[in-house]
Amino acid sequence: MTDGVPGPDFVAARTDKYFAKTAEIVAAHGDARATYAVFLRADVVVAADRAVEFLRKVYPADARIPLEVTRVAPEGATLTAGLPMLYVTGSLAALSPIETLLLQRIGFPCVAAHNAFSMCVALPNAAFIAMEARHTTGDDMHLACSYGAAVGSRAAQLAGAKGFVGTSTDIAASLFGTPRGLGTMPHSLIGYAKARMLAQGRDPEAESATLEAAKLYAAQFPDEESYTVLNDYDGREVSDALAVCRWFYGPDGPARAGKRLAFRLDTHGGRYLEGLDWEESVRTLLSWTDCKTPGEIARRALAGSELEEVGGMSADEVRDKLLFGTGVTAAAAVHFRKALDAAGFDEAQIVVSSGFDTLKCRVFGNLSVPIDVVGTGSFLPSRLSRTYATADIVRYELPDGSGGWKAFDLVKAGREFLKLA
Repeated sequence: MTDGVPGPDFVAARTDKYFAKTAEIVAAHGDARATYAVFLRADVVVAADRAVEFLRKVYPADARIPLEVTRVAPEGATLTAGLPMLYVTGSLAALSPIETLLLQRIGFPCVAAHNAFSMCVALPNAAFIAMEARHTTGDDMHLACSYGAAVGSRAAQLAGAKGFVGTSTDIAASLFGTPRGLGTMPHSLIGYAKARMLAQGRDPEAESATLEAAKLYAAQFPDEESYTVLNDYDGREVSDALAVCRWFYGPDGPARAGKRLAFRLDTHGGRYLEGLDWEESVRTLLSWTDCKTPGEIARRALAGSELEEVGGMSADEVRDKLLFGTGVTAAAAVHFRKALDAAGFDEAQIVVSSGFDTLKCRVFGNLSVPIDVVGTGSFLPSRLSRTYATADIVRYELPDGSGGWKAFDLVKAGREFLKLA
């Protein structure tokens, strides 16, 4: 690699062997000018700038046939499955080995962009924070999907949504226009605070380990403008949140210095949020929505959902997972909001996490669930096959003997729709 530009060895070591062998044959028998159509088999939001930038870097600078890239759909545009997003023209001998590496950089960001766009539009009044890093395979996948989420977010913002305001890592922060990653505390900080209390002979049942963690955080980062407190560690989401509020908004609390407070609901699917069971969850949403039956709530919640979003879940599964069951459901968020408001802490905001994919965002949006921020990595493609980008050559041009080219519009059977007009 020279000056940050990958050399031919970089490409040769990573391409599919049949492309490398094709390049050898073409170089031996006479190069051709080839035009590739690049597309996906899934609906996407186009997020291809980084892939095109990579292509321009690895395409040989000394190639006799110059590289041409024609963008059919602009960055951030929605694109129907199967339609070309760009055409690439250049030396067949040079492009053949690059094809694999180009396609690797197309699918994941475009599908992530589509998912992020759909999520933001479904919850236009909520801000989103990208938290997918821990679910990726490393920097390449993390940055590809964060980039896609940023593109999808910008498209949603054009439609009036708040969209993504940041990410959890420093390495991807610039993609969202922020100088560094966002976030406050994981469960491990509360466990640490609880261990300290026990070591000091204090009783975490009488005192709140969540409050102790919040105090530790505030002391360590006094210059931050807002604190988001994770509150499900001990299964006392409401009780611990109220304890934190009494300190935060109290006479000597951070609110006096203009700080803001939020709670992150992350209750796992193995139990209900404090104060809820199935029956109370149903009552909560019946009251919130003014619906008459649970079935009516479910129909309203799923309005506008596409079959692919539901992912084969039955109506009972949807009700369990998203509405009345365990974990961070619509009922849980409404119940928690009401508890804060009833205690006079209506300034405290609610951040939700735990499986907020397009369907869950749509359900919460359809029911106007009172949340302020969504922390999610669920814009990651849930089905790998949706990310498979494809490039088919649609035109071969061979030297005509007088310095020009003779074009042959050829493509494999069934892909005629990709041909140049």
